[in-house]
Amino acid sequence: MIDTSDKDKRYNMTSVVITILLVLVTDTIITEGSTAIKNCCNVAVKDHYFTINKNSSGVYTIIDLCGQGTTVQGYCDTLTDGGGWLVIQRRKDGSEDFNRFWWEYEMGFGSLTGEFWYGLHAIHCLTSQGQWELRIDYILPNGTNGYLSYSNFSVGPATEQYTLTISGYDGVTTDPFNTFPLSSMKFTTRDNDNDRWSRNCAVNYEDTGFRGGWWYNSCSHIRLNHGYNNKYTILLNYRWHSLTFIEIKIRPKNCNNI
Repeated sequence: MIDTSDKDKRYNMTSVVITILLVLVTDTIITEGSTAIKNCCNVAVKDHYFTINKNSSGVYTIIDLCGQGTTVQGYCDTLTDGGGWLVIQRRKDGSEDFNRFWWEYEMGFGSLTGEFWYGLHAIHCLTSQGQWELRIDYILPNGTNGYLSYSNFSVGPATEQYTLTISGYDGVTTDPFNTFPLSSMKFTTRDNDNDRWSRNCAVNYEDTGFRGGWWYNSCSHIRLNHGYNNKYTILLNYRWHSLTFIEIKIRPKNCNNI
């Protein structure tokens, strides 16, 4: 078990402590026979005749994460839009509590085969190397599938409160990251308020029941870590929607050449 009592350490953890906690919180025990990869681009298996991805999605051991000698596990999506995606967040049934403290969002929490958040430290570590793209797949309560795609995505270091950089939107709806611009916004949690609202968007926004860490302006039109299936989760084409399934994933922009 991880001791959560010493909260003062969450803002200045050393890389050694970050490594240990990341391994523990993200279920990163290496099992016998697990497949070791450099990144998810290595498991985008192609069919020799039809050049389409076979379904090899699942949990893989990622070696030497960000060149720091850290070995962790990650969930790779090998099917969606050519594959090569590392999933960094999933919501599907409300089984995981996303109303978490700063250090938990920093380290990651949940189960890679269920609901989870991969961790701000790992996401920064990855996206600080080269160029990355982001994709969000979602399902509406009526069963409709949709996605948001961005050609440029990165997260800054802890010293900058994990500032978000996102651009290059591609989709059929309005861009929920841009109606209240979230690029250049710092991450906010219940115990670390970095948004532009007079109160804390991660705690409660106008008594709508929202609670969860995210990049907020004041507050935002996309809140993917708030209460599961909340009717104010995302604004699409000027209408609020709840979501029964969310999966956020990233991959290097040169994934096909790796």
